[in-house]
Amino acid sequence: MNIHNLEAFVYVVHFGSFNKAAKALFLSQPSISARIRSLESELNTILLKREGRKSSLTEDGQNFFPHAEKIIKQYQEALYKLNQQLYIPDQIRIGCANSVSSYLVPEILPQLRRKFPTLNVKIMSNHSEEVFSKVLNNEVDLGIIREITHPKIKSNIILDSHVGLYASPDHPIIKRNERISIEELTNHQIIFYDHNSPDWIFVSRLLEPVKLQKKIVVVIDNMEAAKRLVKKNLGICFLPEHAVQDELTKGTLAQVLLQLNIEVSTRISLIHLAEKEPSPIIDFIKTLFL
Repeated sequence: MNIHNLEAFVYVVHFGSFNKAAKALFLSQPSISARIRSLESELNTILLKREGRKSSLTEDGQNFFPHAEKIIKQYQEALYKLNQQLYIPDQIRIGCANSVSSYLVPEILPQLRRKFPTLNVKIMSNHSEEVFSKVLNNEVDLGIIREITHPKIKSNIILDSHVGLYASPDHPIIKRNERISIEELTNHQIIFYDHNSPDWIFVSRLLEPVKLQKKIVVVIDNMEAAKRLVKKNLGICFLPEHAVQDELTKGTLAQVLLQLNIEVSTRISLIHLAEKEPSPIIDFIKTLFL
């Protein structure tokens, strides 16, 4: 028995009209009529009496309608549960760059849990390259990392964070309370947070003419450690602004104002395998950054 024919029958009875049923199902009225005729032919009986624009049930139609309505409800419930299983898993595995797990994940997770209260979330932190590899190998469902492109990966930029220069509030460069030239930075020790990305390589090259590399006392790939060294007044450091918002608010870090406007940013992307079916979880995370 064709489920679409049953659906047309139930809708016609519910609305009392072929025309209204057609509109509700986004079909033409002839299509609804054809489905009803097909159902009546299959059952070898007349289910509906047509009276102008209105219709009413025959005796056989009255007897058959409760069963048809039950079948349609069971079908819709089964379809809903199937879609839930297909698109909203019990667990989501998220791979994050270390900086992302520290700063963005605490912002994402509360909203994700409110939207999908039964969802279990597994977070795995590593360098962007390692997370990227895990996404490719389907070891995680999605990754939130610095911008990387690959033909097998679908990528959406969710954050474009400006890179600035930061120091301890007690540092002499902050106490001057004026814009600093790049050349003047050679008078201060530098902590270089090595982000291993084209944008950060650009920062390094920008500083080459003034031989700033000679003033680098620490090269470090951990952002939290870099910030702690800056707080201890060991040096000044270029960092993405999304990573220092709490410190700026609390007054434990301060931005160094430069005469040269450095247009460098860190782009954070949400990535997943291009061949995977669309997921409402991934779509929801994207909306948090629109």
